[in-house]
Amino acid sequence: MISEPELEGEDGGQSGPRSSPSPLPPLSPRAAEPLDGPGTVVGDDVPVLPPRRLRWLWALGGAVVASAVWAGGLYAYDRTGPDLRGYRISEDLCRDADLSALSALLGGKSSPRPAVEEQRTIDRSFCNVTMAPGRPPEAKDDVLTRSYASVTVHYTLHKETDPEPEFEATLTPLALSQVIERRTKRIPELGERAYLMTDSDGYGPELKVLDGRAVLSIEVASESVTEGPPGGGQVTPPETEPIDPAVLEPAMVEDMKALMAAVRK
Repeated sequence: MISEPELEGEDGGQSGPRSSPSPLPPLSPRAAEPLDGPGTVVGDDVPVLPPRRLRWLWALGGAVVASAVWAGGLYAYDRTGPDLRGYRISEDLCRDADLSALSALLGGKSSPRPAVEEQRTIDRSFCNVTMAPGRPPEAKDDVLTRSYASVTVHYTLHKETDPEPEFEATLTPLALSQVIERRTKRIPELGERAYLMTDSDGYGPELKVLDGRAVLSIEVASESVTEGPPGGGQVTPPETEPIDPAVLEPAMVEDMKALMAAVRK
């Protein structure tokens, strides 16, 4: 009798040897080691991600480093303060302001009067000197008139606030008795901004400079003193001749540059 053919793999009949699933390739010995970064391929090209705890520590470490850099920047700013560009307080502005160019035009310096004030937020220095020719003029009708120039220098160092927004607004001084018309001329290549101001009548040219946190000025005014004979009664002094700003401008600029260099470290 002919029997039905038996199918391999059926439980009911005798079957040949069954093939078992192929084993997975062994993991690389380095698979359990920490990696240099997520997704790194090692061993048999099996990407291994870092443990979740290690990734959390990396994030925490990055935040700590960023906070340390930010705090370090704040500490450095608080410790050093704003950039003063080397400017320092002037203990004696009459010594730092040589004014040799003006002295060559107006005469020798005498009667220096310096002043200084140092505070936490601002330093201020002041100087006033008299310039007059060395040879006194001859008396006329027993009346002697001496003409001279009074030169005033101001230097202010702002150590906290920036004077730039208010600089141009303060070029013209307040007038108590009358409105003074002031002419303003921009001086190039001197500090950040520089202006030469003159009154409408030609008196009192003033050069004012802004350079970073420093504000400096030089002002020249012409004066005169009249002396009469003893017991001669009241003497009317002659009108003082104004000083031509066009003549003084180059000397004022030269002396200002020297002053700015002197009050810097």
